[in-house]
Parts: sequence; structure tokens; C-alpha cells
Amino acid sequence: MGLMQGLFIAAAFTSSFDIFLIINLGLNFRISQIFLLFPICIVMASMLEKKFTVPLGLKWLCLWAVFILLFIPNGSFPERSIGYFAWLVINIATIFACVQIFSSKEKVRLLMRWYIYSFVAIALYGVLQFISPLIGLGSFLLVQQWWIPGVLARINGFSYEPSFYATYLLMGWVVCAYFMEVKNTLFSRRILKFCFLTITLSIVLSSSRMGLLMIILWYLQHPVRFFVKLACGKVDRKLAKIVLFMSALLIFLVSAIVYVIGIDNIAFLFQGVGLFGGSSHSVNDRENGLRDTLTLFLNNPIIGTSLGGIAPGIAKLHGVTSLDFETVKLYEGNAVFAEVLAASGFFGFIPFMIYIFMIVVEPMRLARKLPPEQAQILKGLGLALLFEFLILQFNQNILRQYLWIHISVMAAVYAVFKRQNLSVIILDNQNSLKV
Repeated sequence: MGLMQGLFIAAAFTSSFDIFLIINLGLNFRISQIFLLFPICIVMASMLEKKFTVPLGLKWLCLWAVFILLFIPNGSFPERSIGYFAWLVINIATIFACVQIFSSKEKVRLLMRWYIYSFVAIALYGVLQFISPLIGLGSFLLVQQWWIPGVLARINGFSYEPSFYATYLLMGWVVCAYFMEVKNTLFSRRILKFCFLTITLSIVLSSSRMGLLMIILWYLQHPVRFFVKLACGKVDRKLAKIVLFMSALLIFLVSAIVYVIGIDNIAFLFQGVGLFGGSSHSVNDRENGLRDTLTLFLNNPIIGTSLGGIAPGIAKLHGVTSLDFETVKLYEGNAVFAEVLAASGFFGFIPFMIYIFMIVVEPMRLARKLPPEQAQILKGLGLALLFEFLILQFNQNILRQYLWIHISVMAAVYAVFKRQNLSVIILDNQNSLKV
């Protein structure tokens, strides 16, 4: 493994670090971004000397970035908007650098393995957070929230809170879940099971309702497919076994939770969602954040506020006039696509959505033409991206480092596999001409 490859992989391992190894300059700059600076600089310098590969959809991403840059003066906190634009530039440069660094089939296979291992490492740290106070080793491992203070942790890894942790882990979980179903050969079956179960355990222990909902949504495909086929007069035995297993597992988990916690105490698991007589602050916060974000857009649908202007703009909606970096954090928006709409304006939103469409659809199209293992890798990354965008509609900040690391990995894999597929097509055409 070369230095630049190693630094990128180190950036992947630390991409979820929100509260550890950060540099606070008003905005937080993460160790993951620091790791990426050297590879980015080397790649940019080498552009003058050798050919480079243009990542999928790069021109649309850059066009969107131009809108974000132009709208910085329209925000009410330009220093913050400049910082957010710097984040965006780093993310774009990360995609470009990753595509150049991991430029062969062997390199992207290496990248994929270490990328999945990065999720497992952070998941294992979360398990340690949960176990440590239970066995008397203390509660010093950056735990941010507790069900029972000092005893029962809501694990968060190195993220701000459990929901951020589950949002990060979801991408690795979807890739592993898909690989398990299609029997992908990138990992041995034993290693893949370990990765999958470890990440699953950490999402469950985080008790993030949105994370658990995404897992349920993933597995709902099986009973839906089973009953659709059943309605057509077909009985799929494989799907029937999966549905029976899921039903038995659900019954076991519910029974275990009730047994351990007690039926009278189970309501605490639903704090913040308005069930069983509890408060609904979690739901209300998301709803209010979305409403404020859309109000910001409707107030000025053509000229956006730039990405760093969302929270200050919402703060002004609530009558806050004295703005600083800490104050505006209390007024973040919600639903990342709504945030992009408010930040970019209507016309700036168009290139962003074209880019998102391209990085979701084009890899799926290419996968149809590839050998099984390569097709599965692209599909797994694509499905993970779809689920990540879905869960981010209930969260804020499109510039999350781990999202752009994932897009970078996907861009590199796509570029290599597309180039290989074109080579095969050219070779086939040459052979047919000889015949």
C-alpha cells in the first residue's frame, strides 16, 4: 500500500470523528480532512504532467459549487459560509484525488476491503463504549448520551450523538447486508458475517430509531417480494425461509427486550417520539427544522443563502440578530435536500440533482454489463448511497465527511470498472473484425 492510498484509507477510518481529533476554527476541521490534504496536493500537482480521469458527473458538481460560492454574500454570516464552501471544495477535491489514486482493479479491491474494515473498527469502538461501564471499566470513552447515567450508554462512537453514529454506520451496513445476500467473494464468508454482525450490533446498541428503521426497511423487501410472488401463484421457498427467519428473529428480540427491561419500563426506548405518553421532542425538532428550512427557501427562491447561511438564516427567522458560531448551531435546518434547495436557490438546485441522479443511476447501469463480483460491488455502494440519502432527509448538513468519502470510493470503483468494460468492448470489436 502506497503513502497516498494509506492516507486516504486513514481518512476513511476517521471520517466520522466529530468530537475527537478536531481543530476548532469556529468551524470544526477534522483529522480526516487533514489526512486528505497531502494526497489532494500531490494529485493536483501531477495534473500538469500526466493524464487524469474525470470523475463521474464532476462538471455538474462544480457548477453547483459555483452557485454556492456566488451566494455567499447573500447569507447573514459570511465567515461561516466561506468555511462551508472550503469544506465543499475539499470534498470535491477528495473525489477527484480518490479516482486518480485508486486507478486499477487491484487498487479498488484493496480500497473496498479497507473501506468496510473502517466501519467495523468504529463499530467495535461503539461496542466497547457500551460494555465498559457495565463491567466497571468506567465511562470515559466519549459517550455523549445515557439511558441510565454511568451505566447504560447510548453509544455514539466518535460522533456527536447516536443518530449521527447510526447514520455513518448505515452505509457500511447496507454494503455488508447486500454482499451477504448475493454471496459476494470480495471477503470470505466468515469475515463478511463478522463485519455484518458487528455493524448491526452497534446500530442496535446506539438505539437510533432512524438507524433501526432503515434496517427494517431493508428487510421489508423480502416479505413484499414473497407476497407479490404468492399473489401471482408462485411460492419462492428461499424467500419463505427468509420471512420465517425474520419473523422468528423479531419475536426473539422483542421478547428479550421485554424480559431484560420489563414491560413497565419499555417506554423509555420511545422517548422523544411521542409514543406511550412520552414527549415528542425528537419528531418536533425535525419537523420544525424542515419547516424553517423551506421557509428560508420560499423567502428567496432564486438567490440562495449558500450552505453556511442556512442556520444563520433560520436564527434570523426566530428573531436572533447577534450571530456567532456557537449560537447558530442551535438553529440548524433539517432534510439535506431541502437545505441544498435553500442554499442553492431553484436554479442552483438543478445541477446538484443532476449530479445526484448521475452517481446513483450510472453505476447501476454499468453494473448490468460487468462480471458478478464487480457488479455486486457497484450495486452495494449504490444501494448504500440511496439509503444514506434517505436517512439524511431526517438530518442536517449535506457536507458530512463520511458521505463524501463514500461518494469518492464509489467514483473510483466506477471509473476503474467502466474503463475495464470499455477495454473489453474494444477487444471484442477487434476480434469480430478479424473474423
